[in-house]
Amino acid sequence: MNVLLAGPWDLAGKATAEYFFREGHDVCWLTRESKRRLWDSKFKGAVCRGRFDAAQIQSILRTHRVDAVIFLTAGLREGPDRCPDIDPELLENLLAAVREHPVRSFVYLSSAELAWNAPMPPRQAALASGELRCRAGRDYEGLPLLILRMGYLYGRAAPEDMGITGAALQAIRQHRPIRCTYSPGDCIDVLTADDAAAAIYRAVLHTMTGCHLLVTGHPVSLKTYYQCLERAAGCPAEIEWTGERHTMEASRYSSAPLKTATGWMPYTLLEEDGWQLLRQAADTPRPRAKPPVRPRRVPPVLRSAAEALLLFGITLLLLRFSKDVSDLKYVDIRLMFVALVASCYGSGMGLAAVALASLSYLYSLAASYVDISYLLYSVDTWVPFVIYGVTGSVLGYLTGRRRDEAEGLRRKNRLLSEKFDQLQAVQGETLEIKSRLQQRIVAERHSFADLYRIVQELDGLEPPQILEHTVGIVEDLLQCSHVVVYRMTPDGCDAELAACSASMQSRAPAVPDSQKLAALCEELDRQPVFANTALTPGRPDLAAAIRCGDRLYGIVAAYELDPDRFTTYYRDLLKVVVGLIERDLVRALDAPRREMVFAGEVRV
Repeated sequence: MNVLLAGPWDLAGKATAEYFFREGHDVCWLTRESKRRLWDSKFKGAVCRGRFDAAQIQSILRTHRVDAVIFLTAGLREGPDRCPDIDPELLENLLAAVREHPVRSFVYLSSAELAWNAPMPPRQAALASGELRCRAGRDYEGLPLLILRMGYLYGRAAPEDMGITGAALQAIRQHRPIRCTYSPGDCIDVLTADDAAAAIYRAVLHTMTGCHLLVTGHPVSLKTYYQCLERAAGCPAEIEWTGERHTMEASRYSSAPLKTATGWMPYTLLEEDGWQLLRQAADTPRPRAKPPVRPRRVPPVLRSAAEALLLFGITLLLLRFSKDVSDLKYVDIRLMFVALVASCYGSGMGLAAVALASLSYLYSLAASYVDISYLLYSVDTWVPFVIYGVTGSVLGYLTGRRRDEAEGLRRKNRLLSEKFDQLQAVQGETLEIKSRLQQRIVAERHSFADLYRIVQELDGLEPPQILEHTVGIVEDLLQCSHVVVYRMTPDGCDAELAACSASMQSRAPAVPDSQKLAALCEELDRQPVFANTALTPGRPDLAAAIRCGDRLYGIVAAYELDPDRFTTYYRDLLKVVVGLIERDLVRALDAPRREMVFAGEVRV
């Protein structure tokens, strides 16, 4: 199926497009946004950007062979109460194009707010006018229209892309007050974008029409709604309740018609797992533009050296003025310089400060007319150099060690953050896989409920009735109207017709000849279900053996199957159903024997 999404970026549209992609359908998007990325990079699809009139849209529909159109309402569903800047021409041009190029389904995404008992703000009025225009196309032009009135949406997206829920989540995280025009007891319905996409997908496949509520069927009060947002944000919310408007009653949030028609059901509820999904979405950073290129900074080594030389210059000035200030005569300014540089920049710059302080000390001795060679013979003159060296080395070592410990802690923090992000991603993927598996299990036509129904039907039947009922079971199982059940003779060398489909009665299905029957029995001895994948003439497409104890009691054969019924899934399903038939057949055959034995014991 080829699907066209029309309108600006929309969380429901993004999830729906990706759902159709995963199911193997082609999707194209018609939008006027020139730079917005519409879906993930791993999905490929056509994007038509710009302003298009009815003739151009008709050409797009014809080029992509569009079967279904989904009109996205974006800010009209969950935007601010003031009327957003919308394009009324897009819907009109789209309806005109669909008039010339008919489609199987036209879906208009609306809001459940239109059914509330509250004054209608401008955005809801614009949304309702779109509904009326689509209804006019349905009534006068035969448009196959489906209107889905959706509840609040949330999903794996940045908070600013989640409408009302995202705006409330941001306000709570930023400790801003939230003004709510409703009361704490008013009810709303909130569903994930993935669940909404699954419902839209099923509705399009079933070519549904009419107006339906797309909700979970489990509404929550606004008080509970904001409590879930508080749990997701990790901080309390400041809410101002005004009670100016009211929503509809909880009993009216019913999704039963949609579930009955399509078999859809939501898998994520806000009170259970939804708030955890919102917690992940709250931490999802929005992609930003690259910062402007800044000029290259000075290397840290040169910067440290320049600062140390500046401190050394200040030290020399202090030494010059210390001669005239009596209080500074008893302060070793050079030692202070060494300690300061070693404490701030580490051992490398500390040793450089020791060298500078030593040179400064030697220069002061030379300026005082002291013979430098005297230092080589007098041990007492070595004390300043030793003190400078020990101070610079010890303080530099301690500073370097402290820096290494801080860098180690930062490295551990980065690793923990990466592990946390990875665990969050794994949790999100696990929830998504779980949701998909649940959907596939429920979507399969033959579930455990069907097997239980088959067991109940077989329990009250006699052996001839069991074989006759087997035809209907296999017909429903394989979606095939050409099913035959053969009953083997006691010697196992021949077979007779026990039951067959109504479409096979006019053909008077003959029993296979002895050679073909013997070959089929040999195949069934090796495997419980035989599939005629080689399309050998004279053999059934699928066949299964009905055994009663160690004896081959009968054969179930299906003819003229569709190609997709040869899969392992249908073989295993047929094997399970035939096993149920064997169980009831053995029970029905053994019951008369047990009664006869019991009667004989009573006579004795």
